[in-house]
Amino acid sequence: MLLFLGVGLIEEAAKLAALALLTRGLRAKTVRDGMVLGAAVGFGFSALESAGYAFIALFTVQGLSVVQVVQTEILRGLVAPVGHGLWTAILGGVLFAPSGREHFVVGLRLLFAYLGVAILHALWDAMHVIAFYLTLLFTGARGPLTLDGSLARLTPTQAVWMPVLEGLGLTIVAAIGVVWLVVLWRSAPPGSGRPASGWRVPTGWDRAAAPRP
Repeated sequence: MLLFLGVGLIEEAAKLAALALLTRGLRAKTVRDGMVLGAAVGFGFSALESAGYAFIALFTVQGLSVVQVVQTEILRGLVAPVGHGLWTAILGGVLFAPSGREHFVVGLRLLFAYLGVAILHALWDAMHVIAFYLTLLFTGARGPLTLDGSLARLTPTQAVWMPVLEGLGLTIVAAIGVVWLVVLWRSAPPGSGRPASGWRVPTGWDRAAAPRP
């Protein structure tokens, strides 16, 4: 579990640093601006990571497998909204909340958000292992373990329990992140929805009043 936590801490810190670096020059920083831009950074990181997984999936024992690549990309695309995009959106909102025009404010709230997101990340990555040990606990079964900690052969009961527990665990982790995101979005002060660059979307009145060529 410590390995997964370490990965979560490193990756979330990298995305947070990238977000701060790319947005340091914005004239206005609001909570919702940070959430939208954070999601963009998170999705970009997820796309880069998915490319690596797709490359690995291409090579199988039987040879090159395009089917494995497509399956990997589809699966990661489906879970991306409740993965890197969600976690970095939360960090972006917290980062932008107390920040001024010229600098970011790093405080305890950001630290706690970073640790919380890293824990969600670690739980998500470790859910397969967690589900495995919960399956052993609930079924009371024992068997020879392989080097990666999995059973050399799952019993029929274990083969049913393990994917169910893994899916349930991933759903719970995703739900916690979504609720956190919604609460953060709704708690944003008035005016947090304006564009970060300072421009405003023209209304129908603006277009009507604009001089025509």
